[in-house]
Amino acid sequence: MTEQMFIPDRQRLYHYKLDRVLGQGGTGKVYRGIDTKKGEVVAIKRFREDFFRNVLHLRDLKKGVKRFKKFKHPNIVQILDFLDDNPSEGICMVMEYVDGPNLRWYIANRPWNLQERLTIVAQLCNGLQYLHDQECIHHDFKPANVLFTRRGLAKIADYSLYGSSFLLELFDRSAGEQITPMFVAPEILRKEKATAKSDQYSLGITMYMMFAERHPFLADSLPKLYQCHLRVVPEHPSVINPKCPHRLGDIIMRLLEKDPAKRFRDCDELRIALADIGRSRI
Repeated sequence: MTEQMFIPDRQRLYHYKLDRVLGQGGTGKVYRGIDTKKGEVVAIKRFREDFFRNVLHLRDLKKGVKRFKKFKHPNIVQILDFLDDNPSEGICMVMEYVDGPNLRWYIANRPWNLQERLTIVAQLCNGLQYLHDQECIHHDFKPANVLFTRRGLAKIADYSLYGSSFLLELFDRSAGEQITPMFVAPEILRKEKATAKSDQYSLGITMYMMFAERHPFLADSLPKLYQCHLRVVPEHPSVINPKCPHRLGDIIMRLLEKDPAKRFRDCDELRIALADIGRSRI
């Protein structure tokens, strides 16, 4: 984004004064703002009008946010509020402001450091395990949805956009179409219900990018990419990047199994396996 793109296109949303655009994408635009009632700095996502597929989707998210506001964990972004009572202001979600870059930036810009990257993944395991323990499936885990504080703490964001959509999936079989294609689990493409192990697959794609330093599937079209997710076994990460320990590559390959039952029991088991990798290098 150029400096001009950081300038907000509006000065206020509800009772929040806006001073910066933090990013924008398929779900909407995110601003940094100040709560004029409390004086706190927050992040505010203003959803695109076409983001919500139907009334059920909006109702599902609004209901879910009430539950997500109770979630508190150092490795997830805190949800603070949901606002939709003023059509001219739009539909907005207010979140904890995280003052560092995201994991996508980290992968592209930070020099290779195995232990540092293992530490980040351990934090992601902790955050995902917490969400799964609350019966929340992220549905769209990817590097852009991992934010860092200036002190290097990793926090998972946007789990609220899909995480309560169990009922929605029963009525809207196109729910998976909004999930980022590069990270979608094969069972979702097969129109099966997303589970905690679907998040494991997305984490596996993310880890492949972190440790092999490229995406596992180099497809030149969306249909070919989907076929790769469904049928192609990627090259072992340690073959692509010799800096990646073979045992770590084995863990990543297990996360990328087409059959969810062949992945890890949960993210706690994954974190323990990764800890063994870290200890083996000391």
